[in-house]
Amino acid sequence: MYIGRQPILDRQRHRRGYELLFRNGVVTDAVFEDGDAATRLVVEQALLDWGLRTLVGDGDAFVNVTAEFLHSGLFTVLPPERVVLEVLESVALDCETVAAVKAATALGYRFALDDVVSTSVVGLEHILPFVDVIKIEVLSLSDASIRDLVTELRLAAPKARLLAEKVETRASFEFCRDLGFDLFQGYFFAKPEVLQRAARPLGSDAAMALLAAVQDPSITIDHLADLASTDPTLTYRLLKLVNTSAAGLVTPTDSVKQAIVLLGIDYVRQIATLLTLSTNSTSNPELVTLAVTRAHMARHLLAGQGDANAAFTAGLLSVIDVVFGVAMVELVDELPLSGEVRDALLLGEGPIGHALEFIRAYEQADVATMSRYDMFDAELSTDAFGRSTAHAIEFDRQLAVLTGSRRRRARTAHDAGSRVIAPISS
Repeated sequence: MYIGRQPILDRQRHRRGYELLFRNGVVTDAVFEDGDAATRLVVEQALLDWGLRTLVGDGDAFVNVTAEFLHSGLFTVLPPERVVLEVLESVALDCETVAAVKAATALGYRFALDDVVSTSVVGLEHILPFVDVIKIEVLSLSDASIRDLVTELRLAAPKARLLAEKVETRASFEFCRDLGFDLFQGYFFAKPEVLQRAARPLGSDAAMALLAAVQDPSITIDHLADLASTDPTLTYRLLKLVNTSAAGLVTPTDSVKQAIVLLGIDYVRQIATLLTLSTNSTSNPELVTLAVTRAHMARHLLAGQGDANAAFTAGLLSVIDVVFGVAMVELVDELPLSGEVRDALLLGEGPIGHALEFIRAYEQADVATMSRYDMFDAELSTDAFGRSTAHAIEFDRQLAVLTGSRRRRARTAHDAGSRVIAPISS
């Protein structure tokens, strides 16, 4: 996956933030047909894949927003103290847009107007009182036009900061600085940088199921946590989210339920909406089934112990490296996991690690390895596996109801499990 960023600097050429840009390759230009989808993907990646701190440090993230994204309210998944919402020049500054911007500023969000070249734009005078930054495209204007435009905007929006964009020469920078511009952006300072990393797809079924569930006003935290825990990639993203500045948390958590409590159902509802709209899943559904089975089995094996909930998370994340095609250590380093879960996933150590090793051996009918973990007897493990596959089957059933999906897996969890449980039972 790719994301672009271009620095925004002040008069002393100190970096104050980055504009985040959609990219579909290492090229510096974006190619896309759907601006709304591009906006959603940038927001999804910034929050759930990269993390805002990784992308912009302590500065502001300037995020382009389309009319649909603004009116949908999806921008509220972004932390207002970290972002500036940049209204694209293609957005009509009508009454609805002005009302949406005004309401968002009441929530603490800041706005920038993109590519301003004239004060004659219809509706401009109505939105200016709610704008924090006005970006003037200096490359397309003469020096006289820039001077006149700055004078007009200073009168119309005295509190707004002026940003000179597309500054390509030192002479242009010095001219704009002398005119009193506050911020600067352009090739003179840096061309857009394209960051890339291995894609981490989200299971679309789980996202759709979560989206459907959170629309129910009577949904309970326990039900929501159970649903969110049915897909390892969704678990990964929710847990990672609590470790970002968006959540503002300090204490690590490896519980999906606790993550949802800390984030709040409303926030999870927005995230589920964003993920469902943006997702393009390439996940193997059998890996998801395996993860769900392992998670429930690990919790059953350690039932009554303090590690039971953490074991569930570890079981769910035990296939995440295969799903994402990324080394487990890299993924674990990005999550606020406890030492017990980290050791279990990376080293196979501790009660949770031993449970996972036992489960892997059970799946392969590796009796020799299973015998090394005599704390898990045959009767207990058979019962735990049976209960776990039943949970996986029930998840498939609920998923079909919630999503209206007519898709059927090639093999159900029970079909896959019968290949393992038969030789062990005999």
